[in-house]
Amino acid sequence: MIIWAWIDAIFFWIMGVLLFIHLVKWKNKEKKNKDKYSEILESILFILIGFYVLNMIPNTSFAQKSFYIIHIISFSVLTIFFLGLNVLPNYFRVKKNPDYRKEITYAKFLKSLDEKYTSEKEREKVDKFKDLTRKLLHIIQFFGVLGLHFISIYVVGKNDNWGISYLEFRNFIYILISGFFWIMILTGDLTRINNWRYLPKWGMVWFEKSLEPIKERWTLNAVTPILLANLTWIHPIFPTQVLFSAVWVSCIGDAIASIIGKNFGKKKLKIGYYPEKTLEGLITGILTSFSGIFLIFIIFPIGGLPIYAIFLISFMSGLVFALSDLFIKIFCDNLVNGLLTGFSTWILILLFI
Repeated sequence: MIIWAWIDAIFFWIMGVLLFIHLVKWKNKEKKNKDKYSEILESILFILIGFYVLNMIPNTSFAQKSFYIIHIISFSVLTIFFLGLNVLPNYFRVKKNPDYRKEITYAKFLKSLDEKYTSEKEREKVDKFKDLTRKLLHIIQFFGVLGLHFISIYVVGKNDNWGISYLEFRNFIYILISGFFWIMILTGDLTRINNWRYLPKWGMVWFEKSLEPIKERWTLNAVTPILLANLTWIHPIFPTQVLFSAVWVSCIGDAIASIIGKNFGKKKLKIGYYPEKTLEGLITGILTSFSGIFLIFIIFPIGGLPIYAIFLISFMSGLVFALSDLFIKIFCDNLVNGLLTGFSTWILILLFI
């Protein structure tokens, strides 16, 4: 194992530690209570991904050193840009002049979000539009995962002298892209919550347009948990179908359910912890999860896996979606959908082959 692998892994361990330190700092704040369990789990996942990165590319690989250095350079540049060039300058200005941007507080920002809409109808309209754009990004994530899978097969097939499998190259790309979002989002979210005035103006504008004002005001943007949950399943010990299933339910199933429920749902649910959700959205999510997983295993078959097992895996995925959508309260659904779907799919595959 080379030094470059350790340096690469350190980026992820630092992110996990920073998130945990943030959680400890806020542990006694009542407004943080509903988010702390998700953040504990997210911290653990950052640490686990760091250990996976250590062995991401085999020692015998021609490309090992180059790929690790690409990660290190990319993550270093991103850290310097987001933290060094955008947050730290304001931090030093505040240290030099405590009154600098003193009137710019996170409390005022949240109040401005709450007062932004002149009526409940207008709030609902804007929230629907914001939710639609976010869910479209989730849908894009699924097709991005699928597309990179096939691109990796093609690229490695053309460069067999690299000495790596397409899965190892694919995971290198997945982590490279995810690392960009994690560094950007974690830098922004921790700065936003802990000291709003350190943010650059473009960061404040970005949060004004993208932040989900109820669920995310005291915790991380949805990008972090959904990527962490899905990338749990990229390790080669898991069949590719497990990754595809987790991403399908967390990205497509959840997105379609939300879009249908918020725009066309009429019948509010009378069970579960979320009375604002609708029966139409729930049924759409269950059917989308079931049919999508079934198609995944038909298109990407696993030798020796009988059709009734595929049906059971698909049924279990729909059930996982329904139960998490209705009853999971202490963890955010972006974590639960990806983790539970992947776990149940993997266990059932092991039982039937």
